[in-house]
Amino acid sequence: MPEGQPKRFEIAPDTEVQRRAREVQLLLNVIEPDPEYQPFVLTDEASVFDAVGHEEDEIRRRLELYFGLPVALDLSVPLWRLVDDIRAWRPGWPEEE
Repeated sequence: MPEGQPKRFEIAPDTEVQRRAREVQLLLNVIEPDPEYQPFVLTDEASVFDAVGHEEDEIRRRLELYFGLPVALDLSVPLWRLVDDIRAWRPGWPEEE
């Protein structure tokens, strides 16, 4: 995108937004089960590191316990993208977990 131009965005259908919000919340519940330490608000640019105070090793350990496999995904991407990456890595997630 040329410098100085605002980012272009698209509005997703409400059902898609709700599904993705549930999936992001599920990830947050796995990584930080205590609601007191979960974020109140997340931007669409926020990564898991912006959302919780744990170090990467601890986040990966908790995800590994949840999925039963090592998680070799990039955790620095925005949470909505991490959800897409998990769905590509684990088709059927979260419905079949």
